[in-house]
Amino acid sequence: MAANQGSQEPLETETVAQGTAKKRKSRGRGKPAPEVPTVREEEEPEGDAPEPIGEQVAELGEVPELSQWQQEGGPTREAFCTAQKECPTLEGLRQQSAAQAASEAPGSHLIYSEDGLLYSEPKVPEPGSARMLVVPQCFRAFLLGLAHDVPLAGHLGQDKTYKRLVSQFYWPLMHKQSAAYCRSCQTCQASGKSGGKCKAPLQPLPVVSTPFERVGIDSVGPLDPKTAMGNRFILVLVDNATRYPEAIPLRTVTAPVVGRALMGVFTRMGFPKEVVSDRGTNFISTYMKSLWKVCGVTYKFTTPYHPQSNGLVERFNRTLKGMIQGLSEPLRRKWDILLPCLLFAYREVPQKGLGFSPFELIYGHPVRGPLSLVKEALEKAPSKPPQDVFSYMLALRNQTARFRSLAQENLEASQEDMKRWYDQNATLVEFQPGQKVWVVAPVEHRALQDQWTGPFEVVERKSEVPYLVDLQSPRNPLRVLHVNRIKPHFERTELSMLLATDDGVEEESEPLPDLLSAGEKDGSVEGVILSPSLTEEQQRDCRHVLGQFASLFSLIPGVTHLCTHDVDTGDSTPVKHKVYRVTDRGRACIKEEVSKMLTRGY
Repeated sequence: MAANQGSQEPLETETVAQGTAKKRKSRGRGKPAPEVPTVREEEEPEGDAPEPIGEQVAELGEVPELSQWQQEGGPTREAFCTAQKECPTLEGLRQQSAAQAASEAPGSHLIYSEDGLLYSEPKVPEPGSARMLVVPQCFRAFLLGLAHDVPLAGHLGQDKTYKRLVSQFYWPLMHKQSAAYCRSCQTCQASGKSGGKCKAPLQPLPVVSTPFERVGIDSVGPLDPKTAMGNRFILVLVDNATRYPEAIPLRTVTAPVVGRALMGVFTRMGFPKEVVSDRGTNFISTYMKSLWKVCGVTYKFTTPYHPQSNGLVERFNRTLKGMIQGLSEPLRRKWDILLPCLLFAYREVPQKGLGFSPFELIYGHPVRGPLSLVKEALEKAPSKPPQDVFSYMLALRNQTARFRSLAQENLEASQEDMKRWYDQNATLVEFQPGQKVWVVAPVEHRALQDQWTGPFEVVERKSEVPYLVDLQSPRNPLRVLHVNRIKPHFERTELSMLLATDDGVEEESEPLPDLLSAGEKDGSVEGVILSPSLTEEQQRDCRHVLGQFASLFSLIPGVTHLCTHDVDTGDSTPVKHKVYRVTDRGRACIKEEVSKMLTRGY
């Protein structure tokens, strides 16, 4: 219903436009258009008057406390001045402003009052910096929303939102509060702007050494074009130990058809102990469950929307489709007939992780392929002496066991290398039961569609990476999801607590010691600490010597010509630096420091 209603508006607009065009056409080309009646200023035009632009912006993006201040005409200067004087979180800045008037203010910022308002300005200004108005606590939520939520702010990230604020305003803990505000924004969390998604460390599957002990299955298709026999799907089975693949062309992939095809494979290779597949309806049907029970198979599902759990089969699917696409156009329409040839090509080549081909691990020796036939035709191979069956079976068994042992070692080393490479930027994020999380939208992502849905609640942690999440769905509310598909949800209530309990000390802007004025006081030998192991006479002698050289203990920096240092500046090429204008306060500080250096003979 919502889609139909939404599509009616442009239809109505089109009808009105067509009606207007018909009226204009009926007037004729030579006749002048009738005069449009004007509306005098004291008369109100018919229909709704356009809303002021401020109300339109407020309607598009609501800001905390914005509607209340709009009704009151906006924050006034008097209210702002009063809030600055009464805000308890600005007590430290007010004291710093008083100390600034006495030229005793520490820190990297100048806090001063001008025309009844409190300002902050860095002592060492950066290019493009300006003085910042100190904001009391009651106005901060409004400014945060105005700098982030409204369309003129654009829901930008934490860094840009903070830079937008700090260009005009300042308050303690502003960097932390602006980051928390952006991180807890519902719109940004749903669209994926606020981040939070992490890549969990790789969880390698246990290495299997026995062929066809654990296999993975999947279906490929529908494929286009359909073959002459009507086949559009491929049932794929891959052995985890030897990478030996099987592929059966099918017309449909219903549960009975898939079951019969698998039985054909099992009668040749034997019944596996474990079968891994995704949660397709044909694989989780009652028919397939009965088949697994009869065959004594333990069936395991992959985590929803995480095909990496069955990555061996997924990787073979991509390779098989690439091999079919590599056929010429006439042969591509007969892919079901050529499927055994493509399987032979894959089985003959050594696998990277194993070091052996699937044929070698199954039969114990390389098979004769097209290249072997060419080589045999070009050279005269010596005839092998006849060998009895017992000796052949013993040699084949030993060679096959050696191949599989080496393949297992190669696979374990390959898994370690892959995990080491994958875990370089991986971080394991843990969620607790009851915690709110966002889930990756299980649909195809579009340009203007939210990437995340939620927030939902974590019910249980199944193992290292899968979690049971309540998706609040009427059909299947509980779903097992991989940790890579969820991210934590940040409540806006955390920001409210931060705004209400800040102590006026900002970690990022904590006042730094003023190193320029720290040594401006004359020293004294009275502060020299003597060792308590000295006798009274020895201490008197030490103080007498110290008194003769008291000038050496002055805290005022001096200059000496007793030693010199040569500083090699290379070719003395001037460093290019962008020229910017220094403020009046900054210029006064620079002149004062230069004057002190000249007075001391630097």
